[in-house]
Amino acid sequence: MRQFLLGLSVSAVFIAGCVAGASNLVVPKAQAARTAEQHWSYLCFEAGNADDVHNKANAAGARGWEMVAASTNSEGQAVWCFRQPTP
Repeated sequence: MRQFLLGLSVSAVFIAGCVAGASNLVVPKAQAARTAEQHWSYLCFEAGNADDVHNKANAAGARGWEMVAASTNSEGQAVWCFRQPTP
């Protein structure tokens, strides 16, 4: 009798698991949130001396630009590039 009740219990649990797995009682799969693509505007300027760089860079920073690169052009002048997100 005891083995019969144990078998009946195991069968009942198995059937309940199958029913729960086939129903909407499961946790839905996670999905990644969509992200918006970021677009940037760029501003580059040439500067002849340190004071010129200082003044132009401070003015750009005050308007929300962030510096992203500094390089030299083919003539050897320093070129400073800034960016800011576009709306």
